[in-house]
Amino acid sequence: MKTFIDKLLRNPITFEITSIFVYAFYCLVFAIASIPSVFIIYSGSRLLDSSFLMFSVFALICFIAFYVFLICSSIFIGFVERILTLGLKPGSYPPGSPVFMRWLVYSGLHLWLVNLVLPFLRGNNWIKIYLRVAGAKIGKEVFVNTKDVFDAYLLEIGNSVVIGGEAFLNCHMFEHGHLNLGKIEIGDGSTIGACAYLTPGTRVGKNSAVGMYTYLRRGTEVGDGEILMTPPGMNIRQIVKLMRENRQ
Repeated sequence: MKTFIDKLLRNPITFEITSIFVYAFYCLVFAIASIPSVFIIYSGSRLLDSSFLMFSVFALICFIAFYVFLICSSIFIGFVERILTLGLKPGSYPPGSPVFMRWLVYSGLHLWLVNLVLPFLRGNNWIKIYLRVAGAKIGKEVFVNTKDVFDAYLLEIGNSVVIGGEAFLNCHMFEHGHLNLGKIEIGDGSTIGACAYLTPGTRVGKNSAVGMYTYLRRGTEVGDGEILMTPPGMNIRQIVKLMRENRQ
């Protein structure tokens, strides 16, 4: 099966045909999610006449339809993503494997969502609802101020956690020609700073903090109550010296 899929994807013609079907699937998903908004706009257009008042009412209806689109698409696409990722577990998967192909379809759909919908929802409750629908385990009083959450089905966030703006929670990584999936766990009361980058297998303990622009390598564990920060711009020799002193 793997060999067949590998050959299929390496052939330029079959690859393009497959891509057309996959993108058609993405368009269909977004079209279904857009139905309530289209209905609202269609209903509002029947109110249009030559008066400025009716035109203003229609403009307001269009704005409401856009907001409805954001909500409906985040929930519906989150549901589709959950179906696509059912049964996917942490591990290493070669290209062409069934898990890799399912993840590839999910990833493309999620990129559309990240760029078209989630930027408007971060910082409010709807993004948390989307993450839960997509499979994430999220506690109470959590604040998520980023759109960049990938593989939500492998994400676990405790209570009273803050995820800063543009933080990147990425539960997948390509290494040695394989797709590697791993959980990201964030304990109660912890803070992930703006633009921090968490990779598969990272675990942040309770009441801990990951500073701005800090990169956590795969498998990194931050203990309870610890603060992990990337040093400011420094000479590389100074950094090496500090590392050696810390080891001693």
